[in-house]
Amino acid sequence: MSTICTDDSDVCAPPRGAIQPRGFVSRLKALGRLVIAWIIDREEKRLSRIALSELTDGQLADIGVTPSEARREAARPFWN
Repeated sequence: MSTICTDDSDVCAPPRGAIQPRGFVSRLKALGRLVIAWIIDREEKRLSRIALSELTDGQLADIGVTPSEARREAARPFWN
């Protein structure tokens, strides 16, 4: 039988470092967070490749990238 806590005291809190049972909903939430993080990461890559493709040859030279390297990187699919 478990204790019902009525306040925010540490008396009813599980011990620190204790492994909590993970149910289906919490695993589903964790998976959702991973998927969202993956989507955000891919979108950031896509946007940075678009920005790279819009740089001039002089700007590319400033960052040490040749135009052919920039074109090759910009042409890569978002999942790579």
